[in-house]
Amino acid sequence: MTKKYTPPNEVVSPKKRWGLIAVLDEGTEGTSALAIGRWDGDVVLAMRWNGDGANRNGNPQSRGLPTWFIVPEKFYDGILQNKDLARDKVTLARNFFPGR
Repeated sequence: MTKKYTPPNEVVSPKKRWGLIAVLDEGTEGTSALAIGRWDGDVVLAMRWNGDGANRNGNPQSRGLPTWFIVPEKFYDGILQNKDLARDKVTLARNFFPGR
């Protein structure tokens, strides 16, 4: 069976700059995902739209490869306070961002 979108845990580009630590919210086809990872060595929150049958790579993408959008730090608190995020995932993320 062909996947209709690229699962967030398979989004690894650009390999020289991005390293996934954990997917905090996988989302589903046609919705957004949230992750914590390293961008140029710094721990960051990242988001992306997963895609769907018409656009398997979702958004953002670069050179036809799915990528992540790095969330500006000023938005971290608002995102991590979202009640729809699993508490264990929020705890994991907050361990990387002391004082948040």
